[in-house]
Formats: sequence, structure tokens, C-alpha cells
Amino acid sequence: MDTRFELFETVISAFDEGFDLAAKYDTMPHQYGDETLYQSEMHLIQAIGRTPNVTITEIAAASSKTTSAFSQMVHKLKKRGFVNQERNAQNNREYKLSLTEKGWEIYRLHEVFDEKCLQRTCAGLDGFTDAELEIYVAVQKKLNAAFAKDVEQNGKLM
Repeated sequence: MDTRFELFETVISAFDEGFDLAAKYDTMPHQYGDETLYQSEMHLIQAIGRTPNVTITEIAAASSKTTSAFSQMVHKLKKRGFVNQERNAQNNREYKLSLTEKGWEIYRLHEVFDEKCLQRTCAGLDGFTDAELEIYVAVQKKLNAAFAKDVEQNGKLM
């Protein structure tokens, strides 16, 4: 590399490649036993499984999607028999979400699958020291902060 900026461009190129692969992975349907779900559906099932009696509003607040998007997904997952929706006794406009037995089965299958993926990826990084991985985390956090500023600045332009 001739300059630091060229090295930075290589870093961003590698980041973009990883981002594109992650985006491709997230848009692919995934098989869990006999069921096929998209990542967004599985992430909603995870959120419900990890936070008993959570509401759509709470899930939306913790993510980058709207309550409307989650409402549509909840409706779809209810029809497939994965999610229950129960009116909150203290607030008639609010519904608490829970998993059905079928939903819990999918949740458990995904947890096992996720663990295997994480273990495989971790093993693939065996050639790096803990100190090198800590440097990667520090660099990624700085990039994330810069990306957040880009998002904020571009949001103001619209």
C-alpha cells in the first residue's frame, strides 16, 4: 500500500464485501426443521422468546423497523401457529406476545443453529490473537460511529 488512505479504502472494500454477504444471508429463507422462515421472522421469534410478554411497540423501539412492519409480521406468524397475541388487561390497546409450542420449537432449533454458526466462525478466527480481535472491535466501533454520522447527516438532507 502506498498510502494510509489506500489502506483505508481496502478496509472499506472488505467491510462492504462483508456487508453484502450479511445482507444476502439475511434475505435468504432458512430451514428450521420442516419450517422455512426469513431472518426477520426468526429475529422476531427470538425477541418474543427472550422477552416474555413483550409488545410490538417494545420490539419496534429496540430495532430499526416500524410497529406497522412488526404488526404485519406478527399477523403472519400467528397464522402459521408460531405466535400468540393476548390483550393486556391493564391497557386494552396493547397486546402481549408469546410463543406457541410450535414457536418454541423453532426458537430452540434456531438457537442450536446459531450456536453452531458462531462456533464455526470463532474457530475460523483461531489465527488471530485476542489482542488483534480487540483491535478489530475498536476499529469497527470507530467505523460505526462514522457511519452513524453519515446516517445523521444524510437524514438531515432529505
